[in-house]
Amino acid sequence: MPPPRNRNRDAPDPPDEPSSKTPVIEIEGEVVDSLPNTMFLVKPIGPNGQPLRIQTGDGTEDEPKAILAHLAGKMRLRFIRVGVGDRVRMQLSPYDLSRGRITWRLRADQRVER
Repeated sequence: MPPPRNRNRDAPDPPDEPSSKTPVIEIEGEVVDSLPNTMFLVKPIGPNGQPLRIQTGDGTEDEPKAILAHLAGKMRLRFIRVGVGDRVRMQLSPYDLSRGRITWRLRADQRVER
């Protein structure tokens, strides 16, 4: 009877190029409202501290809208609390700029006041 084959040895090498996942957009924002099930309304903030205007495909720029964002899984596991008025870093998908994922809560000393 032949010895069992080691599947890891026969696996192909991983590709050297970066993953084929779609890149995400990272922005900062301020939590405006807290909703059930760890969902939040976040108003995007630009690098100069002013509200960020996100231009959609139709070419119109309206008053900056709040983004519906959910808490990332690692933040849920570590019980990191996010409240109204907190500055957060979030990721947006290039496909839907009205939804996001909160990945980081900025501490008071990390906030950049410009």
